[in-house]
Amino acid sequence: MNIKDLFNGVAVVIDDEINDSKANVGNIVKQIESADIPILKYTELPSEKIIQHFHNLSFLLLDWRLIKEDITNEEIIEGVTIPDTRQEYDAAENIEFIKKLNEKCFCPIFIFTNEDADSIQSSLNEQKLMVADRPSNLFIQSKSALQNENDLFNKVAEWLQSTPSIYVLKEWEKEYQNSKIRLFSEFHTINPAWPTIMWKNFEADGANKSLEMGELISRNLHSRMTPFEFNNEILDKNSEVPRDELRRVLEGERFLNKNSLHDDDISTGDLFKEEYRDNGKTKYRYYLNIRAQCDLLRSNNADNVELYCLKGRIFDENKINNEGGNSIIEGQFIEKINNSIVPFLDGGQIIEFLFRDIKPKKWKDLKEKRVGRLLPPYINRIQQRYALYMQRQGLPRIPNAAIFDTRN
Repeated sequence: MNIKDLFNGVAVVIDDEINDSKANVGNIVKQIESADIPILKYTELPSEKIIQHFHNLSFLLLDWRLIKEDITNEEIIEGVTIPDTRQEYDAAENIEFIKKLNEKCFCPIFIFTNEDADSIQSSLNEQKLMVADRPSNLFIQSKSALQNENDLFNKVAEWLQSTPSIYVLKEWEKEYQNSKIRLFSEFHTINPAWPTIMWKNFEADGANKSLEMGELISRNLHSRMTPFEFNNEILDKNSEVPRDELRRVLEGERFLNKNSLHDDDISTGDLFKEEYRDNGKTKYRYYLNIRAQCDLLRSNNADNVELYCLKGRIFDENKINNEGGNSIIEGQFIEKINNSIVPFLDGGQIIEFLFRDIKPKKWKDLKEKRVGRLLPPYINRIQQRYALYMQRQGLPRIPNAAIFDTRN
């Protein structure tokens, strides 16, 4: 794995001594420049207006203590805090900057400092920007440990070994950028007006033009992305994951929370939750829209769009692998022909969807009850199984005596 190949794009370095050729930061900058990575240099924290443009940074290096007064490098001793009377400094400014940057760009943030790293991490832990003993997109390192040739990238390589989310992000970004260039270059070569051609075609089809354009681009980007080759040493590690976190990870892979959806975006897989009372107890039922996407798009009045909803209920986990309940074999629920079971949705719930009673529902009646969206391939599988259910042919029951010995 070539670390330098992963960090494509512009780097940002923020250090009040960035223009001092004798300062420690100079050796760090030289290592970045020797890797042919372009650098944006700042002597103070960029303003919020500048942060708005930091969407595709390769990485950012931040000097934690941006000293405003003229203090020489020799006066700064590693692990010793400069008296407040000698400087203008506020860690809260750094923390607020990191929060704003994380909102615009999820990238590695390398905090390099001459001070005690533990105290910095403690401040970041308090603000929930880091969690003790957990990987993070923040990496704290002493300036003195980054002075020799390749020290920076060697330290980053070590850090990536324990930070798989950043490693996967960088591998994906590399392929995504290559795919994006190929896609738009090829279409532009065919005809620069290709968006207009497709837009008019979507309009003639009576579809949601913006949604269809986005689907077209996403579909073509995905098809042009070459097979990934992730590093096995980084990803194939044994680690104890708490059960609730494991369920949340699996939920994130198959379910999109309503907060990530546009209010007017109607789609196959939309999941709705409805509260009701049963024998004095509050219970919940779910509705899953399985109607084909093309039918949902062809309407001039979104409120009147009709959804085809399967009713769902929370699955009793106490019945798993019990007599009369559903079993799990090789990681899959054994389902009947008239149901489908999907874990984990809407806060880690296991939900059973029933095929026997499909409910036509108006979007206007359910849109306030939407909790999220079931994503492919899970929604596709339910559509396919429901189609088989509709075409099923009943067969005579097999007598138990034909299978089991009932003489004893």
